[in-house]
Amino acid sequence: MSDRTQLAIGRNMLSVPRVTKRALEVLIATGMTGMVSLLILLLNNVLTGRGGWLNGFDVWMSFIRRPDILGTMVLTAICTVAFLQWQRDGGGKR
Repeated sequence: MSDRTQLAIGRNMLSVPRVTKRALEVLIATGMTGMVSLLILLLNNVLTGRGGWLNGFDVWMSFIRRPDILGTMVLTAICTVAFLQWQRDGGGKR
């Protein structure tokens, strides 16, 4: 079994180590979670009249800088990527 895999970037395919591809997947999942929380907090502040977009961004910045929040986001992304990889490999049934 090869320790390298293909990474698709646009129309190009790059051969990268598996750990690099998994780390990139974790980074993307963590970033997407942060962006979703930003959207939720921005809309919450605008719709409830608590100060608008800028105040919503300030609330998000104070939220996202907390180490427990970042740790939870990264741990969730790692577990999700590991589970999906396990499922792709046959789910332990060989």
